[in-house]
Amino acid sequence: MGFDPDDAQRYVDGVDYPVSKETMLSTAQENGAPDELVELIAGLPLGEFSGSEEFMNHLRAIPNRDN
Repeated sequence: MGFDPDDAQRYVDGVDYPVSKETMLSTAQENGAPDELVELIAGLPLGEFSGSEEFMNHLRAIPNRDN
């Protein structure tokens, strides 16, 4: 995976939690997130995130697909 999930926070800055996955996706896209991040968010199992730590933990838990 070429995108570091820890960089995701800057693309979703300003969202009000709890937030739906759809809102996270649209916010990331509006903030110029790379396609890989958009795909990672779309693939997350939850439909809503209670806070930024929960969101980031889910992103970090995605296995590195390049290895």
